[in-house]
Amino acid sequence: MTDNLEYIDRFYKGELPPGETEKFQQRIAEDSAFAEEVAFYFLTLQSLKNEAAVQAKNRFREIYEQQKRDNSIPQKPVRKLWPYWAAAAVLAAVVLGWYLFFSSPSLSPQQLADNYIKKELEKLGVMMNSKEDSMQKAMNLYNEGKLNESLQWLEDMIKADTSNFDAKKKAGIVCLRLQQYDKAIGYFKQLESYTSLYANPGKFYRALTLMKRNLPGDAGIAKQLLQEVVEKDLEMSEVAEEWLREW
Repeated sequence: MTDNLEYIDRFYKGELPPGETEKFQQRIAEDSAFAEEVAFYFLTLQSLKNEAAVQAKNRFREIYEQQKRDNSIPQKPVRKLWPYWAAAAVLAAVVLGWYLFFSSPSLSPQQLADNYIKKELEKLGVMMNSKEDSMQKAMNLYNEGKLNESLQWLEDMIKADTSNFDAKKKAGIVCLRLQQYDKAIGYFKQLESYTSLYANPGKFYRALTLMKRNLPGDAGIAKQLLQEVVEKDLEMSEVAEEWLREW
């Protein structure tokens, strides 16, 4: 029973590989005892839908074992199994709904972007020197919430040195915070052209901006960019991989 419970639970969570999923479904059709356990599992979860997923699974184990001790679940009579067969027949249709009910609601790409911006981009680090330079001035203004003034300093730096990678990165972030999304994307695209850099977050930040802007087609492009970040192990690949799992 314990092994089957874990096996059934993995099926409902979508953790079985494709080949094993097909075997699971075939076993339902060929093994009446297993079909009974699967159906009982489903029906019990339905009756316990107000409990948390882990609690429901543990409660199912308790109910099933109690029912076995009380001989309440027939082991062989096929005629009494028809409710379980009916439930088993619709399992494929209800798996997704069941899993979404018991799992935490997924965040939309825009929500993922909002959370990241709030957590990681509300303040930016400042390198302290004995004498304040232009970048320090721009970052101090940024951290004080003076985003337009910060952007002006950064763009002056870029005009003075068009190869200033860090200034372009920071300018893109400021534009993102100002909701100047097209401008932010332009800066992040420029970052992507610096292919010789060891750590280049340009592609990740462009995806972030598209997720935040959320125009038609933006999510699809952002997803492709995040996949590239992961596949090529670029800067911020761990965050990108986590977001793709959430997608």
